[in-house]
Amino acid sequence: MLTLLAGQPDCLWDEALPVEVKELPEDLAALDGLLAEPELLWPLVERWRVEFVQTGRAVLTRADRRSRWRRSCG
Repeated sequence: MLTLLAGQPDCLWDEALPVEVKELPEDLAALDGLLAEPELLWPLVERWRVEFVQTGRAVLTRADRRSRWRRSCG
């Protein structure tokens, strides 16, 4: 197993890339912070939990997708 030493970059590219490339722009950093909040995705987790309890399935099948969602007009 490889271990990293303190202060050592994760890969050689980390040393070569300028700081501007390694950091997110302000708007994307704000979005990243928002998406990191557990409360944002909790309603989805709860819905999937209920679905699993009711059906015993953790994923939707193609038939489920066809019957539940409106088809496109194409």
